[in-house]
Amino acid sequence: MDNPPRILIVGQGIAGTVLHFTFLKHGIRAAMVDHPHPGRASAAAAGIINPITGPKYQKSWNFDSLLAVFEPFYTSLESFIGQRIFYRMRMYRYLFNLEQINRWTFNWEDDGPAPCYGKFAGALDEYPEESGGGSWAEIHHAFRVDLNVLMDTYRGFLKEEALLEERSFDFDLLQTLESGVVYDGRRFDYILFCEGYKMKDNPYFSHLPLIPAKGDALLIRRVVDADFMAKRNELMTYWDSEKVWYGATLKNRFETIEPDHDAYVTLSDRYGDDFHTMPDVIRHISGLRPTVRDRRPLVGLHPGVPALGILNGLGTKGTSLAPLMAQYLTDRILYGKEIPGDVNIARFRND
Repeated sequence: MDNPPRILIVGQGIAGTVLHFTFLKHGIRAAMVDHPHPGRASAAAAGIINPITGPKYQKSWNFDSLLAVFEPFYTSLESFIGQRIFYRMRMYRYLFNLEQINRWTFNWEDDGPAPCYGKFAGALDEYPEESGGGSWAEIHHAFRVDLNVLMDTYRGFLKEEALLEERSFDFDLLQTLESGVVYDGRRFDYILFCEGYKMKDNPYFSHLPLIPAKGDALLIRRVVDADFMAKRNELMTYWDSEKVWYGATLKNRFETIEPDHDAYVTLSDRYGDDFHTMPDVIRHISGLRPTVRDRRPLVGLHPGVPALGILNGLGTKGTSLAPLMAQYLTDRILYGKEIPGDVNIARFRND
């Protein structure tokens, strides 16, 4: 690209990493500022992409469009970093009674172009047999991104290319101009904030209705295949060669970002009900998901300082949402395309 814009990205969670690689695919080597802070969601997340969620087993918002973007994106990113990070999962959801089975069947019959509702299954090798009128059901188009490998490997790339400053962003060093901005003596065309729940401390975007939602999960000594994922009381999936990830809780009100003892007890009890044995917990983890009151991401440029932008509010669906949202922001900056109104921060301009 001739005269590529000079871009600084703040935050190397899933949003910042995906946005950086999106620009890189356009030939733009953005700089990155990141200091890992306690409570960041990406550090505690399992990278799950589950197309069917909630008690009504509805397909996730805009999933078919997201799938068309994130599947080739993560395949390309996997090839770029030279590490396996993207897994198509064998996923199952347990339906406890006839009402839930009927609801599943109804949604199955009304599925879209990428069918996600699968057939009913018998007992799973990974779970004890169930008695009663329940059934396991398959879920198609479920994926997992190994965020631990992705973040560490991509961070190594950023360091090798001298693109990463490992420090916190200091707003006292930011100067806005009529065109562009200056940060710590360097001029940029755009500074793009991917700060997760830390957005509340950002003086340019703190007015947006971000709601930090705390999630706790347990890392339990257990071996499962890297492509297996299932949910009965809670979701269990692969974490590494000796541990599974089991969770997660969701709290909008909390007193600390540290792992919560009550959540530990709750998850342990649910695991005991799922497997008829108490878990061998190796580690208890937690993170703050950046959610939004209307459950849609926050993407766009600041109305008064258009050199400042944001990609945030990915909530519990960050792994599936990030590639398309990054594409929206990149297309806005490079080609002047409008960001769709349902995710554009302009929808809160008059709040």
